[in-house]
Amino acid sequence: SCEKDDGNSTINDPQENVPDTFSEYFGSEISRNFLGTVIDKNHNPIEGATITIGSETAMTDNNGVFIINDATIHQRFGYVKAEKAGYIHGSRSIVPSNGTNKVTIMLLEETIVGTVASGSSETVTSADGSSVSFDGNFIKEDGTAYSGSVDVIIHHLDPADEDMPMQMPGMLYAQNEGGAERMLQTLGMLAVELRGSGGEDLNLAEGSTSEIKIPVDASLMSIAPTTIPLWYFDEANGYWKEEGQATLEGNMYVGTVSHFSFWNCDIPAEAITFCLTATDGDNMALANMAVSITSTTFGTTYGYTNENGEVCGYV
Repeated sequence: SCEKDDGNSTINDPQENVPDTFSEYFGSEISRNFLGTVIDKNHNPIEGATITIGSETAMTDNNGVFIINDATIHQRFGYVKAEKAGYIHGSRSIVPSNGTNKVTIMLLEETIVGTVASGSSETVTSADGSSVSFDGNFIKEDGTAYSGSVDVIIHHLDPADEDMPMQMPGMLYAQNEGGAERMLQTLGMLAVELRGSGGEDLNLAEGSTSEIKIPVDASLMSIAPTTIPLWYFDEANGYWKEEGQATLEGNMYVGTVSHFSFWNCDIPAEAITFCLTATDGDNMALANMAVSITSTTFGTTYGYTNENGEVCGYV
C-alpha cells in the first residue's frame, strides 16, 4: 500500500510453484534406518509402545528404545507413529539423513479433564484456562450417532515448555489452504480426544462445531497477531493442514473447529530443507550430538546427528 506505482512490489518476486498433490514435495521413496526412544512426561522410558513407519512396525523395549531398519519413507519426509494404551497418539516427522535417523517421542497420558453428556451444550475447561465447548452431538468412528456420556481428554502444549518439541505430533511442517508447504511458528496447541462410555473414539457430528480457547504464554504476547491461522494435524499423513482462524481475546486464541485432533495456532513461513555435518578438528564425524538452530522470529528447533555426523530438517 506504500508503493508509488501499482505492481512494482511483485515484479521481482518469484512465482511459487505448487504441485498438484502435496506429496510431490516429499520426493521419491527411499529406505532408511531408524533408532528412537519413547518416554513419558517425566522422561521415563515407555515399554511396549507400538512404532509404525510406513508398513514396518516394532515395539519399544524396557528402555523405551526401538530400531526399525530399511523403512520405506521419502527423500524429504519420514513419519514415525507411536501408540500405547493409556496415552494419546504420538508421532515425529523428519527430513531423513543418509545414516540412522534418531527420534525421541514423548507420549502424553489420556488424562480426562471433564465429562459431558450427548444432547446437552457444555464446556470443559482445564486448569490452565484452555477450554472446549460442545453442542452435544457426537458420532462414533463408523459415522453413526453416539448417545451417552463423553470423556474429554485435553492437553495444552505451550511453546515456552522446553519439552514441547518432543510432545507435539509430526513437526512444524504444514500444507496451507493453497496446497503449498509451509513451516510454522506455533503460539500454542491443543490436543482434544473424546471417548465414549465403552472407551470408543468419538468425534463431532457432521454439521456440529466447537469453540476452542488456547492460552498464549506471556513471553509470546508481543508477537501474537490479532488473528492467526488454525491448523489441524493430519494423523494419517503426518503433517498439519490449514483450516480456519482464531482471534486473540485477552491472552486466549479463540476459534471454531468442526472436528478434533491436535489444533495449532501458527504463523506460517516458506520452508527449505537444511542439512549439516558435525565434525571434530580431525574431520571425524561427531555422532549422537543434539544440534539446534535458533531464529529470532521462529524460535528453536533441534535434531540429533547420525553415525555420519549428519542431521537434516525443515527451516
